[in-house]
Amino acid sequence: MRRTLRVCVFTALFLVAVASRKVEAQPGKASDIGSPGEPAAAMHDEARKLPVLVMLIGGGARFRKIHLNVGDGGAEPRTFDTGAYFDFSWHLLVRPMSQRSPRAAIQAIVLQLDGGSGIGLEVEPTGTGISLQTNTWRLLGQFGYLYPIDRLQLGGLVGVGGDVLSISPNSVLPSSRIVYVRLGPAVAYDIVPSFFGFRADFGVRVPFFVGGLEDAFGNDSSGFGLDATATFDGRLKAGFTYAFRLMWEYYRLRFAGSNMNVPAMGDGGNGNDHAITLQFLLGWSL
Repeated sequence: MRRTLRVCVFTALFLVAVASRKVEAQPGKASDIGSPGEPAAAMHDEARKLPVLVMLIGGGARFRKIHLNVGDGGAEPRTFDTGAYFDFSWHLLVRPMSQRSPRAAIQAIVLQLDGGSGIGLEVEPTGTGISLQTNTWRLLGQFGYLYPIDRLQLGGLVGVGGDVLSISPNSVLPSSRIVYVRLGPAVAYDIVPSFFGFRADFGVRVPFFVGGLEDAFGNDSSGFGLDATATFDGRLKAGFTYAFRLMWEYYRLRFAGSNMNVPAMGDGGNGNDHAITLQFLLGWSL
């Protein structure tokens, strides 16, 4: 009996020792430091290096030109060109789950807010010889998904934005507010991890409100817009972050009929509104 018990105990201890060695040899275990499991842990740490919060503020040069053909058959051209002006800009990006989950599919969720303004501008509409006080504001809030694959991030964003143009009373162009829905893809790549990267965004804009323009040029309006942004950015381990951005925005607008409730500046017409912005932003990331 004792001999049998000793054999059983010895066998059990031997099996436990063998099982322990197999567990330690499995990759990815926390106890296997310096073993084949280490690359998996390193990959996990690398995935968690995506910042939770990026806050940037700065400014640059913005160019905006609005050209409309209004009146009967669009025979009357009207042009509003701001030339170059200083544009105050800001950018906020949040990855709410970046540090809460090890799964890349969860870390990919992003919230983004972009805005800009130009205050106290002096603009002279083409052919008028008069100078108008002009202010501009714009804001775009988006929800998106940028899935990390090594140095690459792939996905897209969807959101709602607004573009306000406030002009002194004139006979060329009224003050306006364009409110739109935006949808488009985005791709980012870390050329030098953390220190220098590139991101490209493309979007389609669908205006659902063109206040001011519709009142002036007709009782029915339609349009669509496009945009593209190229960003070169980077951040230091301490958190200092920078970005250089080139942005292009375009709207194609159409008006029909006449608004009987508001004195119309022209019955129907069509035109375009496009802008180019160069920005340099500085800030912090966490």
